[in-house]
Amino acid sequence: MRRTMMNATVVGFLALAISPVMSAAQQSGTSDRRPGSDLDEIRKVGALLEADVLNTANEKIADMEDLILTPEGTILYAILGQGGIAGVGTKYFGVPWERFDVKHLNGKWAVNLAMSKDDLANAPALESGDYREMTNPDWVAKDRAYFLPRDKTPEAGNSRVVSSMLRASKINDAKLRNAQNEDVGEVEDLLLDRNYRVAYAIIGRGGVLGIGESFIPVPWSKLRLAYDRESKAITASIDATRQRLEQAPLVKGDYSTLLGPGFAAQVDRYFGVTGANSARP
Repeated sequence: MRRTMMNATVVGFLALAISPVMSAAQQSGTSDRRPGSDLDEIRKVGALLEADVLNTANEKIADMEDLILTPEGTILYAILGQGGIAGVGTKYFGVPWERFDVKHLNGKWAVNLAMSKDDLANAPALESGDYREMTNPDWVAKDRAYFLPRDKTPEAGNSRVVSSMLRASKINDAKLRNAQNEDVGEVEDLLLDRNYRVAYAIIGRGGVLGIGESFIPVPWSKLRLAYDRESKAITASIDATRQRLEQAPLVKGDYSTLLGPGFAAQVDRYFGVTGANSARP
């Protein structure tokens, strides 16, 4: 499975730990600002995090380690790892997402970054374990100047400062709780639409060791996320009762059910996502 999340009505449960970022995290659950998601394929974030990063000469230059998301589900940065063994001695970099050429073909990811291994090694490195440099406007400006030298617009750099460290690797495997503070499932994976924005979180319920588990697609805008600065964990919640989730539309293990005619729209209607916020495969 995959990592940790939460809701405004259980604010007392986490108030001391996550109050500095709760308001930003709530945006993804209350505003429903996600544009119509073009879900034409099943693009799993979990698989993307296992991809090799290649340059134009088809040489591997880094590993894809993580994605930094906005509360609305837009990818701001990819965290790349270079060198080291089992994470020891690895050097990490935050690369602006627009710098990549990313394709998803036949269920597989192709991630290309047009630079040499040495050029990447000379980029501003992330020295902290929690990537907190990305919350520093000066570091972000330096990083973007290195990777996007033509982008001299201060506003563009300022808009890419990370205010809430929503890491995809931490969201995957997160426990999901409801307004009654009940454990109602776990985030199995996130799905991206054709614009590479998060469209759905897949919630796993029941089963033992993955056997007999059911999978619920939940529109991204219906989750509330919060980041705990101390534990580095992400908590998630949804404004739905246990019974409501038990009756939600289900998808099979490869999630391809979402691509069936009208199914994504059915899911959106069930969770109250309509109009411009509705997924239309």
